[in-house]
Amino acid sequence: MQARLDVDENEAKRDLNNPGAEEVLAKMGGKQAGLPFLAFLDEKGELIVNSIRPKGGNIGHPAEPAEVDWFLVMLKKAAPAMSPEETKTLEDWLRTQKK
Repeated sequence: MQARLDVDENEAKRDLNNPGAEEVLAKMGGKQAGLPFLAFLDEKGELIVNSIRPKGGNIGHPAEPAEVDWFLVMLKKAAPAMSPEETKTLEDWLRTQKK
């Protein structure tokens, strides 16, 4: 399952922010990370891994090689049953993206 939370919208779109999203962002470690911020949670809503690399900050939408590398680490932690073929398809697509 996937969920998207909107936070930090500009003044004209402030009503698009999800109630409680700021608190969720903080709980997942993304308060100071910048957007987009990604977090994989377990079935109880507990953090498995987020898009902040141990050394290097938030990857946002992974496009640079090191960002894609971290996203693949995230996938291995959060979706260990993902097949190598599925992982490779996603990796190949990400590596063609440009910022």
